[in-house]
Amino acid sequence: GKIFALLCLPSIAASLSLPSSAGSIKIRAISLDVTGTLVATREPVIKSYHDAALWAQLPDPPTQDEMKKGFKIAFRERCLESPCYGGVDSISGREWWRETVARVLHHAKPDVKVSEQDFDRYFRRVYQHFGSPAGYEVLDDAKNLLESKSASDLLLGITSNTPTRHMESVLPMLDIHNHFKWFACSQDDKHEKPSIEIFDASFEQAKFWIPDLKKDEVLHIGDSYAADYCGARRFGFQALLLDRSDNPAVVAYQDWIEAPDYEGKTVEDVQLNTIKSLDEVVTMLSL
Repeated sequence: GKIFALLCLPSIAASLSLPSSAGSIKIRAISLDVTGTLVATREPVIKSYHDAALWAQLPDPPTQDEMKKGFKIAFRERCLESPCYGGVDSISGREWWRETVARVLHHAKPDVKVSEQDFDRYFRRVYQHFGSPAGYEVLDDAKNLLESKSASDLLLGITSNTPTRHMESVLPMLDIHNHFKWFACSQDDKHEKPSIEIFDASFEQAKFWIPDLKKDEVLHIGDSYAADYCGARRFGFQALLLDRSDNPAVVAYQDWIEAPDYEGKTVEDVQLNTIKSLDEVVTMLSL
């Protein structure tokens, strides 16, 4: 079992005893990752890409297996050459995805040339899908956490390696944006987790609402060991690693990110601060 004890819950703070901390730390704010933590795609990304190809009547469209291979190569290429969904290069998220989707088709079927007209029709269908209610869903345990009385007593915010569109369209479309007071995303901040810069941007936004907030009064929760857990701990936040390995809807996309070191980093520390569901956080906060 995990050694968690919630000692009290005043109106805007919870005293949370985390194994990695010295005694009880007063948690006043919770920072949350988005994709894989709060939301997931309603269907596999590859199926959506493949269905769009059939809808657009692309000549000799890739199979789902070919599309999967193409997406894995293209997404990594684009994230490394143009980080933060175009934020670093100051291009729009749509422009970033347009080039990325073109690469997906190229790597899926290198010998097949797609006309610009055909590609425009295909890309719009893909981009529409992920901007529609059919694109994403709120995970059940995330819904439970956001709707819990205990969480509503705390300041909640977002720290996410996602495009701006997630902040301004996806979260409102899913009707969960009102739960959060701050939104730090990699495209806006031109840095991505686990960098110190994006956590600092997140912390500065949170301090607008609680000016005397301290780093160790913020608990960050996310499903990436490298980006979320190690990144947050190095910055000075408390952290919980959400293990979504049992959920087939959650895919680790940026699996090449290297985990930074932090003070007190051990296998035991990570294990003690790993949870399988956000329902565990609800339980901690309601004790």
